[in-house]
Amino acid sequence: MITLQFSTSTAWQSKLIRMAAHSPFSHVDLVLPEGLLGASDQGADSPCISGNPCGVAIRPNNYQRFGTRRNAVIDTGPSTQPIIDIAKAQLGKPFDGDALYAFASDKLDRDWEEDDAWFCSELIGFAFEKSGFWRRPLMWPKNRLSPTDLLLILSMSPLFVNRDEFWLPENELR
Repeated sequence: MITLQFSTSTAWQSKLIRMAAHSPFSHVDLVLPEGLLGASDQGADSPCISGNPCGVAIRPNNYQRFGTRRNAVIDTGPSTQPIIDIAKAQLGKPFDGDALYAFASDKLDRDWEEDDAWFCSELIGFAFEKSGFWRRPLMWPKNRLSPTDLLLILSMSPLFVNRDEFWLPENELR
């Protein structure tokens, strides 16, 4: 099992991402025992357990002022450890600021799977794909993979263990 935390923050950038992606969420992290693994850039002073505070890092569970947080539990079976290992192998890489521009562009020559820098949902989607979680490569017709895109893909799977409870207000994390 893997838990993904879909969230918003109180920062203005979160609202901008949600608007551009037509999404209730602006961010996604992989929940680990030691913290939240994801790609974010809140500056060099951002709380960081390991990795790059301006990119892929493991951060404390409350590393920012969150607005909304919801956990999606996915039964990843034998892909669990490979997903974690692939995501951890990206620690230290920078945040992909170009991904944000892709939300406002129809240019399709950007490869969201290029592994030199990461946007949060693209990092997680990459780890799921490269682990073999999906039976075939993820065929995605866009130049970006937003948090809601990732949630929609996973929502179609019977392996989304808590899909029925995910949207219930009492399941929001504080």
